[in-house]
Amino acid sequence: MMFGVSEYYLIPYGIALGATSSQIAFLASVPALVASFLQVKSASLTQTIGSRTKLINRMVFFHACAWLPIILIPYLFPQTQAAFLPWALLAAVILSMSLGAFSVPAWQSLMSDYIPLKKRGHYFGWRNRLQGILTVAVSVSAGLVLHHFGKMDLTGFTLIFVFAMFCRFLAWGCLTRMDEPFRHASHDVYFSFIDFLKQFRTSNFMKFVTFVSLMSFSVGLSAPLLPVFLLKDIGFNYAEYMSLVSIASLAGFLFQAKFGRAADRLGNLRVINIAGWGIAVIPILWLGSLSLPYLFFVQFLAGAVWGGFTLLVSNFIMEAASPEKRIRCIAYFNVMNTLALFFGAVLGGCVVHRLPPLFGYSYLSLFLLSCVGRLLVMKLLFPRVKEIRQF
Repeated sequence: MMFGVSEYYLIPYGIALGATSSQIAFLASVPALVASFLQVKSASLTQTIGSRTKLINRMVFFHACAWLPIILIPYLFPQTQAAFLPWALLAAVILSMSLGAFSVPAWQSLMSDYIPLKKRGHYFGWRNRLQGILTVAVSVSAGLVLHHFGKMDLTGFTLIFVFAMFCRFLAWGCLTRMDEPFRHASHDVYFSFIDFLKQFRTSNFMKFVTFVSLMSFSVGLSAPLLPVFLLKDIGFNYAEYMSLVSIASLAGFLFQAKFGRAADRLGNLRVINIAGWGIAVIPILWLGSLSLPYLFFVQFLAGAVWGGFTLLVSNFIMEAASPEKRIRCIAYFNVMNTLALFFGAVLGGCVVHRLPPLFGYSYLSLFLLSCVGRLLVMKLLFPRVKEIRQF
């Protein structure tokens, strides 16, 4: 439920605090980049603590506490320091996302031990569908709260972020009841990030990581700036923005379970291929029209293919990485993926106003550039990756 707020409303919060397009690009990419580098230490800390569940519980508690600086930013700085607010938000989100992401490799490793291999697609499809229902409900409610207070009042953001913090504390309470399947520390195998990169030419896993990372770079060119385009250039209000992001989440949870079951039967890569080509063509659909009904269709399609893609990328990583290497493989994958997203977002933020307008908007030119990048990645890099299981 927390993600229904954090995933969709931190960027509008930055816009409300006066952030520029470049600052929004940083807000969308730098926190994830810093968090991914810190994740590299997750495996070592897990080994030191001797338990993945202990690491997860501590990090989730501190992650819940980290919502407090985000909430207090508008109240801590006077109007004379308004230009500093976006940078303060960036620092607070870096702290929050770093604490939230630090436990992710340990959690994914833990879940791969809990869930049998042949049931992962079905289980995570069901789980993500349930999460999607709650995310849509929360994001719709949050959007209505913001719409009630209007774009000039930050009270709505305060209320929805307090709710997000409360939900994270509830999640922490649930996680404290999880048991450790076995003492993981003795099974962990150390290898450095440099050792990981050296496998570029020979490792199927590294080819997959490269494919996903370059796809993230292409996506990062345009996706982080989409809220800016919708709220500032097109002039949508919070209710219209909420409806567009919610329809994408709705499509994601409707189709994720279907993608998961298909992957259990056919293999992850065959279904990733379908979702990947769908992701590749999404940006060009934005050139068709900017009417709200048409954008509902585009966002529904985007949510469906993204739901399948993110689910099956996670499943492929769990299959490809052996249990004793899984935490570090997940952490190193996240480093490369978020580094690519960071460079894509920074490049997009720098060039968006330098591109010639397309149908009156330079953002549409950026979407077209992103589309070309995605198509090249699917054409040139995806065929090099091989399926793990035999079908």
